[in-house]
Amino acid sequence: MPSAHLLRTLMPDVPLHKRTERDVFPDAAAELRVRSTSLLRRKAAGLVSPSLTSSYAGSIDSILFAFPRYATGAALGAGYQSVIAALRHGTKFVVVHAASLRPEIDAWFTAAGHPIGNVTFVELPDYVNFTDWAEDGYVSLADTSNGVGFLMEPWEFPRSGDTLIAEAVQSVTGIKTGQAPLIFQGGNCLIGDDFWLLGKDYFADSVRLAGERGGPVSVPQGTAPDAFVAQLFSEFVDTNRRMIIVGTNKPIPLRSFYGTREGSRYFLDIASDGAGTFQPIFHIDMLITLVGMGAGAFEVFVGSPALADSLLGRSSPFALGDVYETIAEQLRAEGFTVHRNPLVHQPTEGRRFTVDELRDLAQQPGNEDLGAAVDELRAAGASTAVTARSWHHITWNNCLVENSSTAGRHVYMPTYGGGRAELKSIDDEMKRLWTNLNFTVHPLADFNAFAERQGVVHCIKKYLRRGQ
Repeated sequence: MPSAHLLRTLMPDVPLHKRTERDVFPDAAAELRVRSTSLLRRKAAGLVSPSLTSSYAGSIDSILFAFPRYATGAALGAGYQSVIAALRHGTKFVVVHAASLRPEIDAWFTAAGHPIGNVTFVELPDYVNFTDWAEDGYVSLADTSNGVGFLMEPWEFPRSGDTLIAEAVQSVTGIKTGQAPLIFQGGNCLIGDDFWLLGKDYFADSVRLAGERGGPVSVPQGTAPDAFVAQLFSEFVDTNRRMIIVGTNKPIPLRSFYGTREGSRYFLDIASDGAGTFQPIFHIDMLITLVGMGAGAFEVFVGSPALADSLLGRSSPFALGDVYETIAEQLRAEGFTVHRNPLVHQPTEGRRFTVDELRDLAQQPGNEDLGAAVDELRAAGASTAVTARSWHHITWNNCLVENSSTAGRHVYMPTYGGGRAELKSIDDEMKRLWTNLNFTVHPLADFNAFAERQGVVHCIKKYLRRGQ
């Protein structure tokens, strides 16, 4: 993935607060200081039997949102309000918010018919730069020995002020916090009945962490690193569910940049933004949806760029369709019934450059991976204007699922046709697919403004407690 600085040079209008962004340390010494501080922050969680909160099963009884200063923008505010309005009355909310937004947020809940008494507000000063991606900085679980809820944090989470959220929630609720000597983010975890899915990128990162000199843990002599990390996930994250690692066997051979010719136009394609190392998207909640038990097997949706291209009458380069097929086959081999659904790989055009300007950029320190794309453009005949083009994922998989014996079967689904008319047909197709599985579909607001930041509705919440 290109550096944040280079990406914004090529695409100056790329949205802020992308889900893929991380803090960039000014130098190696600064990174070492931060990581050393992390060593001092380690907390003993005191867990006996951790069990993750389900991604699909039971009524949504308690849910967490995070509303930072920028949350009141028109498109984002419409998205948040549509989710709040769609959730049933009686739902309990924990809302982390920038202090100055409280009056506006109160209005969102009262307009939706939710009593303010059902909302626990967690105020953070306006100067704290947290994001609205409430899903990622921790996983939600309970200790089955006593029912106490936890937000379990990873060893590192380099995204602005989001590392402050779990402790802030603990300060005003009965939820505790813990920290695991592992690398994970909530969006790369999906929790089923007797299993949970973990995207392979963070399992590989956790193995690397365990092998680091001076790291938080050391692999015991005679123990395979993979087995040791799996043991740690069982100890700190979920004791009884079977962990299934989702991803390719080898790293995906995708460069950061490609030089592309389409007819008479030339593009510098930023192909890797949003992709993972072993995953076609950096978080599996963007491409996999847990549905629940079907006729003898657990059902899941897996996104398909090929299906989207078929509906839209186009062909998307760099969509990694073969990787989605690999993951679908992997889940079938694990015994799942796999349904496929459209998933769009959407381009956005940025600045125009001459080939010479791109060559000069490629010669700057840290931009060496740009050189091969410049060579491709020259070989294809580009001599003057080249347009930078980035790609993001428009996904319906990133939704809220409520498969409940008491509340019924509901899906809270983002839509995109309001902002991009050509996507209305896929909105309709997704509604048909869910209706065929006997779910009531609750269409939400247009979520294009979220998708452009590499996240959607599942990313802006955290399930804290689910009922039957």
